[in-house]
Amino acid sequence: MKEVIQALEKILKEFKGKVGENAGIIIGEDWLHKSKTKIKKCIVSARLTRKAVATAAKEDVQLIITIFPPIFTQGSHRKISKEHLNLLKILLENNISVYSLGEDWLITENGGFDYLLNLLDFQYPSPLVIEYQNKHKKNEKKTGRLGERKKKISYNELLELLRQHISNDLRYLGYNQTKVQKIAFFHEIGNELMEIVNELNLDVLLVGEATYEGLLIAQLQKIPIVILEKRNLENAVLASIRRRLMEEVAVDLPEIITLKQDQIGTS
Repeated sequence: MKEVIQALEKILKEFKGKVGENAGIIIGEDWLHKSKTKIKKCIVSARLTRKAVATAAKEDVQLIITIFPPIFTQGSHRKISKEHLNLLKILLENNISVYSLGEDWLITENGGFDYLLNLLDFQYPSPLVIEYQNKHKKNEKKTGRLGERKKKISYNELLELLRQHISNDLRYLGYNQTKVQKIAFFHEIGNELMEIVNELNLDVLLVGEATYEGLLIAQLQKIPIVILEKRNLENAVLASIRRRLMEEVAVDLPEIITLKQDQIGTS
């Protein structure tokens, strides 16, 4: 097996929680296991977008590494759209393999959110599991990552760190007098979750996406919250994948192209 694939498999094995079923090699398993051709170039992208596939074909890339596994079928009839069919055609014709870490990588130990907590100097990361009832009154769970600092900082200082390490494109609710020691990252959060956030004793909640109604709830309950946008959150953790590959691949490290999203989706 190629060394870069061994490195990715090692990252998957480190998961302490449940790993999504679609994590691992998505396309090109036979080639990756049997071909003696080396992987000279790889792309790291949050999602399998048209931009990622087109860049891979143009730059003679052998492997695309994503966080989110691609979904090629849509609707109740599970049909493949013409757009996705064209992406598959390009991948297969150019012998481009796809490997996905899985969405759960964001919330696992040493995963994407732990990388961001470390950048922001929040230590002691741990899983934060919220149990709640959805709008259909069914019990569900949502998992994020919790981090704490040894010393408190101001809310404005946290915002500056976020602008420095993640994005200038922030939307937030907060209060200048807020002192921050405990924060949590969630990829997205719904209305039902927002109603019980106060019970978590967080100083600030950091999310990729929240609904308008959820923001109104946060405002009414005076919950300091920062909306980072999924695109910015996902782009920020790509550096963690690149760093891990550089640490794990001792020989024949391929050229790594980090491709950030302009928007969420297949564009």
